[in-house]
Amino acid sequence: HNGSDALFGAVECINEMRSQGKRMCILSNTSSPAKAALQRLPKYGLAEDTFNGIVTSGEEAAKYVREHHQNSKALWLTWRTSDKQQPAKFMDHCGKIEVASSVDDADFILLHGSECWRKCGAAGQVDEVDLNFMYSEDYSIVDELLKESISKSLPLICANPDLIVNLPGGIEANMPGKIASRYERMGGRVTQFGKPHPSHFLACLDELGVDPDACVHVGDSIEHDVAGANAANIDSVFVLGGIHARELGLEPTRPDAPGGISSDDEDKDSESQTAISKGELENRLSAFFEKKGIW
Repeated sequence: HNGSDALFGAVECINEMRSQGKRMCILSNTSSPAKAALQRLPKYGLAEDTFNGIVTSGEEAAKYVREHHQNSKALWLTWRTSDKQQPAKFMDHCGKIEVASSVDDADFILLHGSECWRKCGAAGQVDEVDLNFMYSEDYSIVDELLKESISKSLPLICANPDLIVNLPGGIEANMPGKIASRYERMGGRVTQFGKPHPSHFLACLDELGVDPDACVHVGDSIEHDVAGANAANIDSVFVLGGIHARELGLEPTRPDAPGGISSDDEDKDSESQTAISKGELENRLSAFFEKKGIW
């Protein structure tokens, strides 16, 4: 999906697999808790019981905070409240955590989203400061917070390691993973959850009750899906019409039209698909994977 709607053919594909008795588990880098993620499935045309399990980076991050950072204050980078994002519910899921008013007031950084900085204001109210990062990748505000945090040796917990995401209208948004990586390059201590970490892939295998050789992972991110599946010794299916489509000279899949490719010996299903020979596709993918360090 693109955050608002299911992509072309996705619901039909999932329902067909379910009709064939395939067991399926969602492995998502959403910073939402698992229950909240499942509750959004009907919006995309899927029942909440479609899948046999779900593992989200947000659920794992909240669990880690409950185990390691109770009764402390968090410098909280997050999302604005919307139908999709409920940051207050995520914070409640983290247990006994207070929202810090500044870097000096914080014990750790809770990187839940990349849209705004929520801090404790006057009379206990929570104020929002736009990070001016999500759509522009402007690090001015982010870097100021990170540099101050480095000086205090604050650990950072990232609940969403994604780098970019495609939104409706062809908009590309910058995600928390970019901020976490920047902090790590500055010398900061970072703990991330979700793909590509093998433990989260293995958690899905536990949910499904299968071995790695009886499972395949489907995703569109080289860095998170393919690399993570490789590290967990799980075969993967790389979705061509996803976040790397334009890098490969292809069109992204949309809710109303397929993307990726059509073979050169058949008619295209849509003007949104690219006709390309098998040999040319193999050449592009080989160069792309080598560039990304996959092989």
